[in-house]
Amino acid sequence: MKTTYQCSDCLNTTELAYTKLKPQTFVCPDCCSVSFINESTTEYAGKLNGKFKNVYAELNESIVYKGKTYYIVGICTKTEKGSYVDWNEYILSDYDGNLIFLAHGSDFNSFLEEVELTPAMQEQLKVGGTINYKTSGYDFDFAQYAQTVAAKGIFFNKIFEESYNRTFQNTYYDTKFLSVEKYKDVTEVFHGEYLNKTSFRKLFVKEREVLYNNNSVLKNLALFFALISLVMGLLHFGLNYNNIDSFTYKNSIVKSNTTVSQFISSPFKVVGNDKKVKLSFISEVQNDNVTLDVSLVNEKTNDTYVTETFKHFANIQNHASGNEITFCGVDQGTYHLAFHYSAPINMLATNYDVDYTVKIGGVSNAWLYIAVILTFLVGYLYYTSIVNRNHINNVINFNDLLRYNNHEIFKYAIGVIVVYMLGNFLFISNYTCNSSKVNTELENASYTGNRTHFVSRTYSSGASHK
Repeated sequence: MKTTYQCSDCLNTTELAYTKLKPQTFVCPDCCSVSFINESTTEYAGKLNGKFKNVYAELNESIVYKGKTYYIVGICTKTEKGSYVDWNEYILSDYDGNLIFLAHGSDFNSFLEEVELTPAMQEQLKVGGTINYKTSGYDFDFAQYAQTVAAKGIFFNKIFEESYNRTFQNTYYDTKFLSVEKYKDVTEVFHGEYLNKTSFRKLFVKEREVLYNNNSVLKNLALFFALISLVMGLLHFGLNYNNIDSFTYKNSIVKSNTTVSQFISSPFKVVGNDKKVKLSFISEVQNDNVTLDVSLVNEKTNDTYVTETFKHFANIQNHASGNEITFCGVDQGTYHLAFHYSAPINMLATNYDVDYTVKIGGVSNAWLYIAVILTFLVGYLYYTSIVNRNHINNVINFNDLLRYNNHEIFKYAIGVIVVYMLGNFLFISNYTCNSSKVNTELENASYTGNRTHFVSRTYSSGASHK
C-alpha cells in the first residue's frame, strides 16, 4: 500500500509506502520545499538549505532487515548544534505500516525502533541517571541538541524544530542503547542497537555495489601482484641457481702443547661451480695480540682463494673469538681450510682450538620475502589511488585492470621487477657475491666446545669478489 504526497510549492507528487503513524511534514525530493501535512492537504512551510552528507540510500528503496522487507520513506541529515558533528537518519516502513529507523555517523551505525514511554520511565528521565527497560538498566551517556539541515520524504515532527537528544547506554551490553528525543513538549524513546559498519552498509543497494566493486578490484590487484611475485620468485632462483642447494660440514680442530702455528681442516667437497662457501668458526688461543689468517685451498690444484686476517681479542674470560667469512665463486672440487696464527716470537701459543662450520651454497630468501611484501604494498597503494580518484568502475574486471589508464598498472609492475632485480643483483646474486668478514669477541665465560656465544663487540668488513 502506498500514499501519495503533493508538494505545496512545485506541486509534484511523490508516492511513498503507507505508515500507521501519521506524518506531520513532507519534504519534496524534487525542489526541497517543506510542507506541513494537515489531514489530506499540505501547507508550504519553507525550505531547508543544508546539504546531505554521505547518504547511502534513496526514497522507496527496499531494505531487508532481520528477514523483513522495509521501504525508505524519509531521509535526513542532522547536525549537532554548535559543532560540525553530523549524521544521517532513515525512516523505514514495512508492508503493514510499522516503522523502524536506521542511522549512521562517522563513528557509529545503528538500528532503532520506537518503544512506549511509560510513566516509570518518565520519572526516571527527570532524574536523568538511569532508565530501566525490559529488566535492563541504561545509564546516561551524553546529550546534544540537534537540528535537521537536509531532508526528503515524510517525517513525524515539525522538521524545523530543534530536538534535545539524550543517549543511555546499556549497563552490560555496549551494543545496546536508548535514545530519548524531545521536541518541545513531545518526548519519544527509541531502543537501539549498534551494528557492524560493513553489515550496515550491505543493507543498502548502492553501498553493496560499492563494496562489491571494491572487493572485485582488490581481488584483481591481489591476483595480478601475486603473478608478479611468482615472477620474482622464479627470477630469484634463476639468478641464484648455483646456490639453491646447501651442504653443511661441522668439525673441530684441537692442537695442544705445540708450537705449531698453522694447521689444516679436514677436506670437504664442493659440487657445482660458482658456489658460495661460508665459514663460521670459534677460535680459542690463550695469548693476546694474536692474528689469524684463513685460506680456502683447492687440494688438487693448490689454488688458494682469498685469505682473510682476523684479530684475536685479548679475552681473559675464555680466550675465544667468533669469526665468519664468505668465499665467492668457488668451483667444484675438494678443498680444505688453512688456519695460520701469528704472534710475537716470545709469545707462542700452547693451545689452539677451532670449532668450525662450513656451509656450501644456500640462497637467502630474505630479499625475496621483503620484495613480495613491498610488491603487495605497491598494489594496495595503487588500489587506494583508484578509489580516491573515483575510477574504480574502470577496473572491476581483470581485463579492465590491464587496459586502465594507458597500462598504468604495467608501469608499476615493471618498476617493481626492475627494483627487485637490481636489489637481487647487488645483494643476493652469485654474480655479485660479497666476500665478507665478521670478527667478534665472545664473552660467555662458561663456553666449552660447540655452544652458543654471547657477542659483545662486532667488527666487519666486506669487498666484492668474483
